[in-house]
Amino acid sequence: MNTKPVALKTLLRQRHMQTHSAFCREYDKVAADVDPILRGSWPSKAQFYRWLSGDLVGLPYADHCRVLEKMFPGWKVNQLFQVHDSGIEFIPESPPSTAPIGSQSLGLLASVPHSFSADILGGFWVTCYQFDSIRGIQFHADITQLTPQSDRRVTAKNYPPSPRTQGRASPFRNEIEAQLANRHLIGHWKNISDTRYFGSVHLAVLPGETVMDGYYTGLSSDIRVDAMHWKWVRLEPASLSGVDLQEVTLNDPDMIHALLENSAIDLPLDLAAVVEEN
Repeated sequence: MNTKPVALKTLLRQRHMQTHSAFCREYDKVAADVDPILRGSWPSKAQFYRWLSGDLVGLPYADHCRVLEKMFPGWKVNQLFQVHDSGIEFIPESPPSTAPIGSQSLGLLASVPHSFSADILGGFWVTCYQFDSIRGIQFHADITQLTPQSDRRVTAKNYPPSPRTQGRASPFRNEIEAQLANRHLIGHWKNISDTRYFGSVHLAVLPGETVMDGYYTGLSSDIRVDAMHWKWVRLEPASLSGVDLQEVTLNDPDMIHALLENSAIDLPLDLAAVVEEN
């Protein structure tokens, strides 16, 4: 028998689930999320202690692997059954993680409470930001769909409809990962059309949760970082009823910029105000 502990044994000990009965209770909870049919499929007592002994040949059955990886997010099954180089208690300082970039980078802000659920921000927003170019300051406008992923984390993408970026034949198509901290949405964005462009975003959610105002940072060259204004105003959901956004063409970014700068703090915009007439 191997005298060095496998990662699974140490992780279970840290969570006070090193007994077979405690493990099975947790296994059933997790299995219900993976596939309800897997409830009750936990290993026998002898099999469980064989897992922890370090003498297991190969890996458990595929269904066991699915549940174990769900039970320990960020750990692959082969990592769970690896032994350590020393016999001392193993407490990983930063376990392997598959968490999105946005959630990893905001670890320092995890203790900052969020003032409301991210569900409130879900839906479509008209956004406009400045960017520097050889022609001077220009504007980009889009309709961004913000999707809550938890009560704190959100993702977003700004297509469809096709965004409009002044001076660019191919507009900036951006995706965002961010989290709420107090009344601020903080995270990262990436241009998926041209991966040279990426950066951070910091938006204040104004009272009423209809307007967000703030800044983004972006790389305008390999060594130059710009910080530019970015404003968001919610679209009135009723104005989107029956509309195929694939068929919509946005107004000129200059017009949308002027509209957003003069918008009321607590009133959403109608879609008709930001799109070209057919």
